[in-house]
Amino acid sequence: HDPPAVLFVRGSLPKPHETLLSVVGSRSMTSYGERVIDEMIPMLVAAGVGIVSGLALGCDGRAHHACVESRGRTWGVLAGGCDWESLSPSRHRHLASRMIAGGGGVVSEFPIGTPSLKNHFPVRNRIIAGMTRATLVVEAAEKSGSLITVRSALDQNRDVLAVPGPITSPLSLGPNRLIRQGAHVITCAKDVLEVLGVEPAEEGEARAPIEPMNASEAAILSALKREPKHVDDLARETLLPTSLILQTLTS
Repeated sequence: HDPPAVLFVRGSLPKPHETLLSVVGSRSMTSYGERVIDEMIPMLVAAGVGIVSGLALGCDGRAHHACVESRGRTWGVLAGGCDWESLSPSRHRHLASRMIAGGGGVVSEFPIGTPSLKNHFPVRNRIIAGMTRATLVVEAAEKSGSLITVRSALDQNRDVLAVPGPITSPLSLGPNRLIRQGAHVITCAKDVLEVLGVEPAEEGEARAPIEPMNASEAAILSALKREPKHVDDLARETLLPTSLILQTLTS
């Protein structure tokens, strides 16, 4: 009901029938959000899904970066002009260059030379939602700009997806509330592809497991899990000296 009058594009536009997913989240991304993005994006890219976000710090930038690293196509919707002088944050200008080189680009309804003003961000969020089939919320506080994108997605009859988070984290309040309200629960990339109606890519050969070279490596490997673990905890569990653990982890 409120389309932009014109779009300025630096790079390429998505193909007409390309499946796109918007990935949004907090600028104050935690290690949990980072791991979620790094695990999901490569599988989505392999299945032919393009990624759209806002090129902001935190979850947005991580989603673009993970997509570029996976050789996928990704687009950033800006709250200012598409020229390098206006592109904000300035530290993401190199990332934007890689996005363009990879077949994606940056998009804005604001003319060249327009700075990224605070009131522009809610306006640009409707374009992020409008370009894509669904919006995935990775992390978001109870009052977050990401939830503005969610409202735009709902207004435009798009699917809303949310990654559940630990109840002790303030950045899980947004996604967990969306799930209570009926958003799709996302625990892996296959969940996203199922909502989008996209078949996963054929899996290649599984990476060979790490083979320990000695008893110390075997003890440490058996104690390591997917969650981070402090070296002092490893020392208690393996009964190995801290110095030996640090030396083994380094090598």
